[in-house]
Amino acid sequence: MNDSTKQAVMAERDVPAESVTPSQAAPLPALHTSERPALVRDRRSSDRRANELLEHLGRIEDLLGQIRGELDATARDRQHKDFSATRLLGTCVQALVVALLAWALSDWIFQISGEALLIKLAFAAVLQLVALTALTVARREE
Repeated sequence: MNDSTKQAVMAERDVPAESVTPSQAAPLPALHTSERPALVRDRRSSDRRANELLEHLGRIEDLLGQIRGELDATARDRQHKDFSATRLLGTCVQALVVALLAWALSDWIFQISGEALLIKLAFAAVLQLVALTALTVARREE
């Protein structure tokens, strides 16, 4: 008994191939010569269909890779903000306002003239408006 017959019987009956005797082996169906070209044609068409499916899957995989790349690029852009000169200007002016307010507070504590105190507070208020304007413009640029 050849190996293919043993394997066929083994698969049908779940019996190890070594324990199958020739009398237990099921006969394999004989193919007529007229059926063979039809089987070859069927196999070729199924191979073509399988190749077409593989091509489609390859295209889908490429497309998904492109989409993933675009999503990764978008995520990187969201994480890192570009440099903004207006944001830098607004931040520096805001720090200057805080310094002026601290200076005005020290003048008030040490009872320096009221005129100097009001000038510093007015200058701080104007600079605060400049800082807010710069920061608002920087937000709109994004």
